[in-house]
Amino acid sequence: MLTTLSSRETSLLLGIMQDLTRIGDGTRLRERVGERLLDLLKADYFASYVWKSDKDGDTDRVSINMNPANLAAYETYYQYRDPITQPLRYRRRATHVNEIMAQDDLAKTEFFNDFLARDGLHHGMNFHAYDGRTHVGDIRIWRGRNRDTFDQRDVEILEAIGTAFSNALSSLRAFEIRLNAADPVTRIRDWAGEVQLTARETDVVKLAMAGRRDADIAEALGISVTTVRTHLRNVFQKSGLDSRAALLAHINGLRPN
Repeated sequence: MLTTLSSRETSLLLGIMQDLTRIGDGTRLRERVGERLLDLLKADYFASYVWKSDKDGDTDRVSINMNPANLAAYETYYQYRDPITQPLRYRRRATHVNEIMAQDDLAKTEFFNDFLARDGLHHGMNFHAYDGRTHVGDIRIWRGRNRDTFDQRDVEILEAIGTAFSNALSSLRAFEIRLNAADPVTRIRDWAGEVQLTARETDVVKLAMAGRRDADIAEALGISVTTVRTHLRNVFQKSGLDSRAALLAHINGLRPN
């Protein structure tokens, strides 16, 4: 059970919970949760992956304050010499890294010295989210050597957020499965309802997804080009997407490069 939160912590926690209900893209959602968690938990580094059992590996990287080259080395080499993440993954709850391996023992490993320490990671916690038996995303949050380690209160905060995080990613996965199975018109209609678009915003999306230019959309709907662009900005804001290409790829169940 969480101890009393400060007003600042409460505000950050509420912001995370709002993001979990508002952002309709799993990658962006993981990134935004990471940004807020670094602030809430006074941490320094964040990474998130989706573990694919058929590939026996971590995919779909999101990271903050970590070296991309070092993370690429993790993906090709160090994840297969990682003594902590697999048991953390099996926990399905917020877990301090030292529940899995004592800090002194971790510090003796190749994984720590050649991967974690290279970016400055020292004290860590994980939460791994599942939809049934399918891993849908994780939270890996770390502090540097010069900070105190995470305490039980920090673990409890991560557990509370992690439960909602898991539910949000599971809902997004279920929605994407439905989108992929539907015809284009139904996909757009269902997606518009999911992100709470207005009827006019939905009309703009339908025409934009058909490849119509802003001027063509304006003429078809009897509105100005400026109004079309306002509707599109509202769509991007509600969905967490940032371009027509991302919108098209998401509605079609794809990920833009």
